[in-house]
Amino acid sequence: MTANVTPLFELTPQAPGQTFVPADTTVLKTLMTAGGFGTRIDSINICSNSTSIENLAFYITVGGVDYMLGTVNIPIGAGYTTIAKVEGLQFLKPAYQNHLVLPASALLKANAVATIAVGKTVTVIVLGGDF
Repeated sequence: MTANVTPLFELTPQAPGQTFVPADTTVLKTLMTAGGFGTRIDSINICSNSTSIENLAFYITVGGVDYMLGTVNIPIGAGYTTIAKVEGLQFLKPAYQNHLVLPASALLKANAVATIAVGKTVTVIVLGGDF
């Protein structure tokens, strides 16, 4: 097979979001489903109105198997108070890239490591595009 020497660019922008609440406990939730030619993720914005530090674990699902990417720590009030939102991609991307690439039909998932504080939410918005 010959190497691909043609640059590929995102064709269809994507910006799915997901909110985690206490009722979700620690169940994995799908954040993004990659398109038929794969998807590039450029940013993962995370905000929390929690009065506790929260942690989200991120996974890529390929062929029905969940592979853990890593855990992102979300400070109290991130994005809601004077605390900046968290750019989760900086903790999950390869060291040599500024983005994350999902193969065709792969899923990006996350779950709360522990149940979210009562009456609070953590919101994740994934920004990227399908090839």
